[in-house]
Amino acid sequence: MKKFVIAAMMIAFFPVCAQSQQDKGPPTARTEQEMKQDKEIDKAYQEAIKRAGAKGQASNSDPWKTVRPAGNDNTKN
Repeated sequence: MKKFVIAAMMIAFFPVCAQSQQDKGPPTARTEQEMKQDKEIDKAYQEAIKRAGAKGQASNSDPWKTVRPAGNDNTKN
């Protein structure tokens, strides 16, 4: 009896799983105003990236410089 109930429950849950995986339809189209805002945001992002790259902070920053030994110690333990 217990096996029958478990099998029936599994069969009952198959349509639920399939329903959750079905396509909900095409995505909604974006309006002209939304696309214009997206372009403005993307342009501001690209400008910020260029400004950050011009400063060169990525190449000069070393967060571990105070932790490493002072000498050129390349020994492996």
